[in-house]
Amino acid sequence: MKGILSFLARAKLVELSADERLTAADDEQPAADSRAELDSPVSHLQTGSVDLLAEPPQPAASAQTEPVPGELEGMPLADIFAAAAVPTSPYPAEKLLRLLDNLRAMDAGTRKAAVLAMDEADDNWQIGDCVRDAEFKISALDAYKRQISTQLQNREQQSAELVSQIRLGLDQSTAAIRQQIAELEQLLERAVTRAAQETTSVEAGLRAARESAAREARRLDTEIERLREIPNNFTAPGAPLH
Repeated sequence: MKGILSFLARAKLVELSADERLTAADDEQPAADSRAELDSPVSHLQTGSVDLLAEPPQPAASAQTEPVPGELEGMPLADIFAAAAVPTSPYPAEKLLRLLDNLRAMDAGTRKAAVLAMDEADDNWQIGDCVRDAEFKISALDAYKRQISTQLQNREQQSAELVSQIRLGLDQSTAAIRQQIAELEQLLERAVTRAAQETTSVEAGLRAARESAAREARRLDTEIERLREIPNNFTAPGAPLH
């Protein structure tokens, strides 16, 4: 494979990456040990440290959900494949994709024939390795998509429940506040009535006091006039008044 890629590179049909130049020797290692792991593309999805097909943990119903933009995106593909326990391939699908990208100038038939010719010319890898690796990774990505979909559904359900709780709390608070307002309005009405009654009573008392003072003043004036008759009639002219 190394010789064919070098030939294509000299012909300017492909461009070797630095990794491909540095790891060319590793690409020529036998693939027999790796092929022993390739039993079923789906069987490996349920092994490893993370089970992508399992239901994600459900958050507590009372937990507050804070929206975090992009929290379900951006996980590196290598981490997804590692979590799904995708086995190492002697010739990864990504390397073949880079080769195909470099051969885009060819028509599809010629490009396929060139890849098959490389496969026939190099015993260190087989096109089946790439096919199996692609199938494993497609299965891993599909499983991860299902996990994201499940997480989103759970998030939507949780958010709906929290919104319902918020609205219920608002309704209860509104009812309680309106009840308090009604009670305060009743208290205010009673306070206004009591103040009006007390004001009327005070004003009535003031009127009564004024009328009483006026009557007393008239009584005293009457008595003063009666008494004034004596000094007016019996005081000698020029005598001092005591």
